[in-house]
Amino acid sequence: MDKLVKFCLDKELQAWMKQYQAPECERAFAKDIPNRWYDHQMADRLAKVIQIRRKYRGSSSVYYRRPTAYCHKQWADRFALYER
Repeated sequence: MDKLVKFCLDKELQAWMKQYQAPECERAFAKDIPNRWYDHQMADRLAKVIQIRRKYRGSSSVYYRRPTAYCHKQWADRFALYER
């Protein structure tokens, strides 16, 4: 993410992103974000500033057999944010 865009974000959003910051060697700029309502609201606020893509992550369970390529939002444990 561009440093200027990051600088222009409000403090609450900056603190939230810093909490889930991805390592520099990865393409995602935030990862391992819990799949909760509050975190989706913060991602929606961020989407108003920059274009993002959400990738959901999770494992299979007794009730859900996860496909190898992706995970459905309903069964995800966490998600990552990528720039579009």
